[in-house]
Amino acid sequence: MDEKQFEKEIGEIEVPQFEVLQAIDKGIKNGRKAKRENKRFNAKTIGAVTSVAASAFLASGLLFAPVSNVLAAVPVIGSIYEKFGLQIGAELEESGLITQLNQAASSNGVDVTVTSAYYDGNVVGITFTAEGDELTFDPYKDNGPESGYSFHLFDGVEQNQWASSMTQLEETEGGYTAAMEFYNPEADLPADFNLPLTFNSMGGVQGEWKFDIPFEQISAETIMTDAESQLVGTEYALKMKSVEKGEGTTHLNYETNLPLDGEGDEIRLTVFDDLGNRLSKSHADVLTENENGTVIQQNVRELFSSKIDDEAKYLLIQPEVVRYEEEMIHTLDGLAAPFTVESERFDYSLSVDNVKQEGDQVILDYTIQNLEDGKLREDLIQNFADFIVLVRSGDAVLDEAGERDFGQLMENRIQGVATKQASDEPYRYQTTFTVPENFNPGDYSLMVPFGTLSSNQPIEMAPIKIDLTEK
Repeated sequence: MDEKQFEKEIGEIEVPQFEVLQAIDKGIKNGRKAKRENKRFNAKTIGAVTSVAASAFLASGLLFAPVSNVLAAVPVIGSIYEKFGLQIGAELEESGLITQLNQAASSNGVDVTVTSAYYDGNVVGITFTAEGDELTFDPYKDNGPESGYSFHLFDGVEQNQWASSMTQLEETEGGYTAAMEFYNPEADLPADFNLPLTFNSMGGVQGEWKFDIPFEQISAETIMTDAESQLVGTEYALKMKSVEKGEGTTHLNYETNLPLDGEGDEIRLTVFDDLGNRLSKSHADVLTENENGTVIQQNVRELFSSKIDDEAKYLLIQPEVVRYEEEMIHTLDGLAAPFTVESERFDYSLSVDNVKQEGDQVILDYTIQNLEDGKLREDLIQNFADFIVLVRSGDAVLDEAGERDFGQLMENRIQGVATKQASDEPYRYQTTFTVPENFNPGDYSLMVPFGTLSSNQPIEMAPIKIDLTEK
């Protein structure tokens, strides 16, 4: 695939709708807060808000049943990985690289059996079945965990949990089945190890099902590279180090430079091979971060949940800078208007022309200023307007570390019930908020997410080409 086709593919990538963006926005903010709080750790996960869920854990003191561990030729139930949409498992299953297991445990009349496992890169996965007369699971009723089961790794201590993603229980002829993937952000794991896994509930039944699952890593090929890209006239730079070609995964190891005022910024990668195949992004881990002169230097390991085609001769990587800014907070000051909310980092501003209260509604008229015509789609500008919310001023106060409790802000926020273009004038909007009976404008502030605008205007860096044939 040539670079023109590559650019065409990039331009046609679809952007999720508002509901998805709302969930992503909350996750990104929580993730950024966790990233800042965890700077004492060597490895931390950043985002592309992708695909790996937060680890789940729940301590349990119920009955323990012995485990029988038999490595046997137990067939995987159909194409379970493909059925559940687990791309890594499906790739490995197609290549015959899934380890078949028959490791079983019983508790409170329920039998749970781990039926298969895999270990590629630093991702491990399993499938399991559950059988028992008391099992029940209805995903449309609020009667337990959304997946239908809960678990923990190791001793259940939160700091020891790995990131995980899991499918819901799927009813079968004899009971239920499901699949799970775990990801350890550390740079290197042993070539073989046992992972202690304990289920605490299964299909509405409380119990304790303990397993010690053996994993053996599938061999991978490492290709070294020193390809680089830098955004002209800025501190943003990317230096590739190596590509790890797994049988179901791909890892890129690279170094990024960010300006000192761009701590929340990211350099995101989109990767194609010369055959036109796009690698499926999972997420990136910052293994180390330090200030070096005028830049923030990060060592990053990024996981892609798909393999590189055996016939591919090179990878074409498109890096782009995504700049970030915290939300700006401006007090309503008794509904006094006009006033302007300005971005601290970018040229954007919000000119609020009028604020009025009519019964249980507060109506805000404003203009989004300094947008470049044609640079942002209308739906993205609408998304920005939809995320302008009212927050309690007390929740917006910075703590001793200079941080806000974003969870508290979101919990008590007042979301607009109607945001619309107010006139034919460019970027002029009106948002209506339904407020509580005891609403006092002096207790509330406007929270404006200018970072939504900047993050949707990424800056492309020069593409990087990595030769896969060099040894």
